[in-house]
Amino acid sequence: MNGLALLFRFMTRLPMGFEPEFDSDKLGKSMKFFPIVGMVIGIINFLFFLLFAKTIIYSPMVMVVILVIIEAILTGGLHLDGLADTFDGIFSYRSKQKMLEIMKDSRLGTNGGLVLTLYFITKIAILYEIEVFIGIPSGVILLIAPVMARLNSVINCASAPYARPTGMGKTFVDHTNGTGVLISTILTGAFVWGVCRFFSLPYEILVAIPILMVLGYGFAKLITRKIGGITGDTLGAVLELSEIIAIFLIYVVFKFTLI
Repeated sequence: MNGLALLFRFMTRLPMGFEPEFDSDKLGKSMKFFPIVGMVIGIINFLFFLLFAKTIIYSPMVMVVILVIIEAILTGGLHLDGLADTFDGIFSYRSKQKMLEIMKDSRLGTNGGLVLTLYFITKIAILYEIEVFIGIPSGVILLIAPVMARLNSVINCASAPYARPTGMGKTFVDHTNGTGVLISTILTGAFVWGVCRFFSLPYEILVAIPILMVLGYGFAKLITRKIGGITGDTLGAVLELSEIIAIFLIYVVFKFTLI
């Protein structure tokens, strides 16, 4: 439980009510429970959706924007920062060492700014499309997408070395293995299945999970070829990219099931 509390402490900005005792080994071993963090974030997203859906100012576009902002606030922009840093480094087309140096630089570059802009446009557009033209509330989609996205962070930790000698992400890599991936997959699948059953959504949504996992594994191998392994920044990048892809795959499932 201390490891899970540490995971919430480092991966979100949620108030804990207490300060968990730091233990790097427990923190690293808790990575397999990362989807649980996504469940809590998803539930908070859905509660905010219910809150605003009952007001007279409700609008699908405004609702989507609010939920996207809330999700960014809940994580403190941690993973978005990793997404921007990763794109700044990888698309600098420099040596591996130089890429790592650029990713460690706190300043935002052109590629980082561009990917963040495209990220928010794409995310808001797909969520709006699902809500307005398919009829599935954005709150329901953002209930499950954060869980599916965090599964790929676990897969990356289990399938690639750490690119630097030290770093916070190294403890996750050192303590995550195939068993951890299995536990995370079961947690993710069970939660998504439960949401599908409760909201009468098509169970075909579950197909998105293995597709997402394959893409996440491919991302880990691509990054390893580029910089020799993964970093905390790339873990944030794969999470945010996976959430976009998860939302898109859910959209595709709905389009096919409605035909």
